[in-house]
Amino acid sequence: MIFVGVFAVQAQMENNKTISEVKSPRQKLLTAIKERDRKTLDTIYADDFTHTHASGQVDGKTARLDALVSGDKTIESAEVNETNFRAYGKTTVVAVGQSSIADENQSAVKYRWTLVYVKAKKGWLIAASQATRLAEKQ
Repeated sequence: MIFVGVFAVQAQMENNKTISEVKSPRQKLLTAIKERDRKTLDTIYADDFTHTHASGQVDGKTARLDALVSGDKTIESAEVNETNFRAYGKTTVVAVGQSSIADENQSAVKYRWTLVYVKAKKGWLIAASQATRLAEKQ
């Protein structure tokens, strides 16, 4: 029984370390978006990256980088209202959050989003993202 408890604590410590490793690239991402630094953004996203919009449209890496450097409102650049990181071993971290993005009428629209990070030879990369528009409360 003690062995199981020690193993669980060890696993949680490894998960916390893995999550900490992802938070640095997350800050690098926000800085690169703010500075419209495509070269840096290119190193943060996996070559086979996909983003699924709330509309169901799917973009690859090139289209997503185009949107990020254009100044378009994106889940990556929106103010984060809530975020949770979950590690799955030492090679995968999922970030789940909620952000608000102003629509064409400057009304705040809430989105729930997911980013999947994977550990590659060159470090942590964003492999996929997805956004879901939340229904307005009645």
